[in-house]
This record gives sequence, structure tokens and C-alpha cells, in this order.
Amino acid sequence: MARSESGTSAGATLRTPGVLMGLVAMVLIAVAVMTPGFVPNQDLDRLALLRAVRGVLKFQIGRVLMVAGLALLFWAWLKLRPALHRRLNHGLILALWSLPILLAPPVFSSDAFLYADQGWIISQGLDPYQVGLTETGGPFADNVHWVWANTTAVYPPSALLVQYVMAQLTGFHSWWSVIAMRIPAVLAVAVIAVFVPKLARLLRVDPELAKWFAVLNPLLILHFVGGVHNDAWMVALVLVAAYAALRFGVGGMLVGAVLVGIGATFKQPGIAAAIAVGLLPVAGRLRSMSLGRRIATMTAYAGGALLVAVAVFVGVSLVIGFEFLGWAKATSIHESTWGMSPASMVEQFIGPVINALGIRHGLLPFLSRCATITSVVLGAVIAWRYFFADRFLRREIVPRSVQVRIAGEVREADRTWRDYPLRWLAWSFMALAFGGAGYHVWYLLWGGIYLGMLRYGNRMFRGFIAVMIAFVVVEGGLEYFSLRPIPGYLLGAALAWIFWVNSSRLQIVHEPTSDDAAEAKAAQAA
Repeated sequence: MARSESGTSAGATLRTPGVLMGLVAMVLIAVAVMTPGFVPNQDLDRLALLRAVRGVLKFQIGRVLMVAGLALLFWAWLKLRPALHRRLNHGLILALWSLPILLAPPVFSSDAFLYADQGWIISQGLDPYQVGLTETGGPFADNVHWVWANTTAVYPPSALLVQYVMAQLTGFHSWWSVIAMRIPAVLAVAVIAVFVPKLARLLRVDPELAKWFAVLNPLLILHFVGGVHNDAWMVALVLVAAYAALRFGVGGMLVGAVLVGIGATFKQPGIAAAIAVGLLPVAGRLRSMSLGRRIATMTAYAGGALLVAVAVFVGVSLVIGFEFLGWAKATSIHESTWGMSPASMVEQFIGPVINALGIRHGLLPFLSRCATITSVVLGAVIAWRYFFADRFLRREIVPRSVQVRIAGEVREADRTWRDYPLRWLAWSFMALAFGGAGYHVWYLLWGGIYLGMLRYGNRMFRGFIAVMIAFVVVEGGLEYFSLRPIPGYLLGAALAWIFWVNSSRLQIVHEPTSDDAAEAKAAQAA
């Protein structure tokens, strides 16, 4: 029987408690998203069987199935954690859990419909940076969410080109063109599944934990496979760029910078990753450098990688041929509607009070710009924490790392500077995700796929999972239950707290006991 990269047979993996539970969870979610009102496409009603299913789901059955599916999915994921199962075929599990939603309507988002409409606009010889969604009619106009109607494209050119190609391959069919948008997303997820363990091994950390937290993460399956977001290729290319820089040094860094530039043509924030990619080949040597030399080295490498990435981004944009930087002039719909970003939440508290006083204001655009500035400042603060605090404070700030038991052997946690660029990338991506008026749960995946490689302990992972639960509740409430963000956050925070207080003994990774640590110390001294 075939064995996985970890040496476990496919049969043994399928018999592992939690695997079939996750499959059942995804089946429930796949059925739930066909509920009328969850998906804005009536093509499903053309088939008698689906029409009958949708007729049943509309009586609140779909909402019940969605809640049950999400709860089972998180439960199944936790049952497969590395502390319980050391060797699993994570790729097989990912494929199995993805199967039920491959032909299902988009999950947690209707963005795929506007992707298809942008492809239609291009097919008419028009520029989606100049012509708004739904303005040309076509097979997708009726299904584009009303908040996007008449707005020009916000996505960079490679994303638009891929959307056009997928829609053209399916003959601009009103349904299959939307489903085809899942093809590039699934390919990107496959790249992530391949390179997560490769990067983990270069960092000398447990690849099983890295795969569990990144490859089997419910957010990745729900939003990249299910939601078909073009962020997937940005995340995948940045991941490969980090691997290339760490594996092949300066040459790999230059290749990585090119990949980052291409990734940014799928999602613009990816360009920030060039800084981390540039630092990876030299990060291990920075600690011993004087402050002046350290600054010069970081500027040369990070600046060089950033220049290459920007040049590639510009070059690809010009070659594809849409209006150059046309996405920059697009109206932000998030500044006119209530969302779940920090800026929007503040406006939802303050705005009604100001309106009641009869004061006209443009509070949300102002708050979104403040949030963007704050996210950039946070990125700078995080960089100072990792790369300069030892010089200014005369002491090094040690990251939250733990010793990890791998295959029964206790190894000293590597706290060198080698992985600091990835730590900076993960947390800076998180800061960027919350900047501006728009925020969605899948933005957490920009930096979240690296968290399983950064030697965090059980307490931190419990915190990560609690945050995921809270945000899934908020986004699910918005998409499927007409729940406003404020009550959504209250409910999400309550469920996250319930998980936190009841998971104090939950072991995600094997943390060594004091005896193990003493043995490791003695062995190191010997």
C-alpha cells in the first residue's frame, strides 16, 4: 500500500479518528451552501434533484447544517493534532476533505461571481479598471453582490487574467465559469501543501506540526478551496520564495524576489514579503554585527529584494496590458458598508452617536486610513523588536519559543536569528490584514501558514485556535445568518472564551518536562 511522505500508509491515515469526521463536516457544509439565499445563482434550480434539496434547505435546515459542519470540522482538525498523531498523510486528508466542495457553490463568499463577471468584461475587449461590474450585462451580472455593482476592479492584473482564462475555458457559462475559478485556487493550495513541510525542515522544526496547522487548517480549506480567493496564489508564491531564499542563499533570494513580485500581481500586500525574503539569507549573521553594519546589510539585502519585486510587479502589470495601476483608483466598498475590520467596528460604535447629533461625517474613510498607518507602524515596531532591540535595550528579546519533542528526542529550540524574518513576515502580514476598512477571515492565512513553523507552545496555539473560532463565527454570521458584526463579535468572543477555558490541558505539541529539559541541557554540556 502507498505510503505518505511521513511513512504512514493511506489506509492507516483514513482509519485515524477524526479523518472521516472531517469528511462528514465538509459534506454538511457543501450541502448547506446550496441553501437559497446563501448562493445567488438560480442555475441550481434547473436540476429537479437540486431544486428539491434547496426547497428543503430553505426552512432553516441549511443554517443548522452549516453550524454542525463548522463545529465538526474544527473538532476533527483538533483530533488530528500532532500531540496525538505523529505521522499522517496530510496531503491525502486535505484532498479528501476538499472533495465535497470542489463542485459546490462558493463557500463563505460570493467573490467568485464577480471574478467571472470581470472575465466577461475582458472578453468584450474592455478594461475592468475602467468598466464597472455588471455594466456590460452578460451571464454573471445578476449574481454579482449588489455592493460590488458598478465598481471597477480592485484586483491586480494577474488575478484578472486568470479569471478571464477560467471563464473563457468554460465558455462563459453562468455556473461552470464560477466553479472553474476554483481550479487555480486548488493548484495554489497544492503548492502550499508541498512547500510547507519543505520550509519546516529547512528551519529544523517539526514538519508534522507545520502541516497540521497550515495544510489542514479549516480556514485554508473553507476559504481557499471553498471560497476560491485569489489570495491563494499570493500566499503560495511567497511561501516558495521564502523556501528558495533559505535553501539557495542569495541566488534563491533573487528568484524569491521575482516570485514575490508575481505574487503581488495576484494580491497587492504580497509585495511586503520581499523584505523578509531579502533578509533570510543573511539573518543568521546579523546578531554578531555592529549596529551600523547591521543596518547597512539589512538595507542592502531587503532593499535589493524589494526593488526586484517591485520591478517584476510593474513589468508583469505592463505586459498584461490593463490600465497601469488601475486598481488604485477603485472605490473601496468597505468604506461605505459595515464590515468586520477594526476601523469599521469603531465606526459602528461612534457613527450612530454622531448621526444622532445631526453631524455629517466621513468617519469610516478617515478611520480606515488611520488603521492603514497603524498597520505600517506596527510592522516597523515588530522589525525593531526582532532586529534592533538587542542593541537599544542591551538585551535580546527572546521570542515565545519552546523546546519541542521530535520522535522522542528533545532538541534545544533554535532561537537564532535565522527565522526572525519569517516571524516578522507572519506578524506584519497580520497587521496589514487588519489595516484599512476591509478585512476578511482568509487574510489571516497570509501570515498564518507560518505559525506552525515558529516554535510556539501549546498556550500560543490555543490562542490561535480561539481567534480562528471567533472570526469564523463573525464571518459566518455575516454571510449566512444576517448577523451584524457587533453581535457577531460578541458571540464569537464568547465561543472563543469557552474553548480557551476548557482547553487548558489540550496538547497541540509535545512540550518536554523539566526532566527532559535537564537531560537535554546535560547532553548539550557534554
